[in-house]
Amino acid sequence: MKNEHQSLRPVSQQFGNRILRPIRARNDWPRQAELSLPVKRIAVLDCETTGLDVECDRIIEICVAIVLVDPSGQVVCIQSIGTGLEDPGNPLSQEIAELTGLTDNDLAGQWIERKRLAEFIGYCEGAIAFNAGFDRPFIEKLLPELAPLPWGCAMKDVPWRRLGFEPGPQNYLLTQASRYNPAAHRAQNDVLALVELLAHSCRDGETIISNVLSAMNAPAYRFEASTAAYGYRHELKRQGYRWAPEKSHELWHKAVKPADFRSEYRWYKQTIGKRPVIVLVPATERYRAIGTWLPKRAKVEMPAWRR
Repeated sequence: MKNEHQSLRPVSQQFGNRILRPIRARNDWPRQAELSLPVKRIAVLDCETTGLDVECDRIIEICVAIVLVDPSGQVVCIQSIGTGLEDPGNPLSQEIAELTGLTDNDLAGQWIERKRLAEFIGYCEGAIAFNAGFDRPFIEKLLPELAPLPWGCAMKDVPWRRLGFEPGPQNYLLTQASRYNPAAHRAQNDVLALVELLAHSCRDGETIISNVLSAMNAPAYRFEASTAAYGYRHELKRQGYRWAPEKSHELWHKAVKPADFRSEYRWYKQTIGKRPVIVLVPATERYRAIGTWLPKRAKVEMPAWRR
């Protein structure tokens, strides 16, 4: 009988050594690119806030990097990057101070130039955040005059498992790409870390940002469960539907991608017994706050006996 220990190999031989390197600093990225082919100008952004509630909390720091992406999906340079601090008018909670490293003294008297920032972002052809569902509502609250842009979400628009990653927070994904962020939870460092992650080439040769841009160009849908009776609320919640509590809404809804459309439609019909209300959501409307859209009225079919 063969000794089982003879078949074992060191982990480094089985999977290869992984060396973690720090993310590139701003000056390690080119600032210009001489290309004959057209490039996309994308705003990569992140904000730090006083809390999680967009209705009550405020942005205290924001960073936006304008990156140029060539037709093959390669990030060729960081054209420019800008940051800003904002005094929220109230002392920071201990949790936020510890998380960000910011102090009340750092923020005292600081003010983000809204018009300049809106022009800076609006100069781009699209915007990407790691968690766009969090960042976009806060940014649009700060910049109500911001022109509509297609938005992408690195967390939700990337098929991480198919690309060989275990999904998780940004810095966890970053370590799987052999990088680490030495100063997380400050806006500029988080933006540079996100650019690093977006620029990563996967085992199929595609970059992360090319996956996000593909998702932004693909259709996406919102299933509105306005045809579901109250008694199905638990089934809807287990299926991943979210409750929109505003008085003008008061319904369960779910974002659905093309790959999941058929299975989601089938589940709804089999479970609820009716068709869902389906709304096509362009990239310019994705990841916005719930209050920015109104439910679509369900078509009520006339009973046969009344026709």
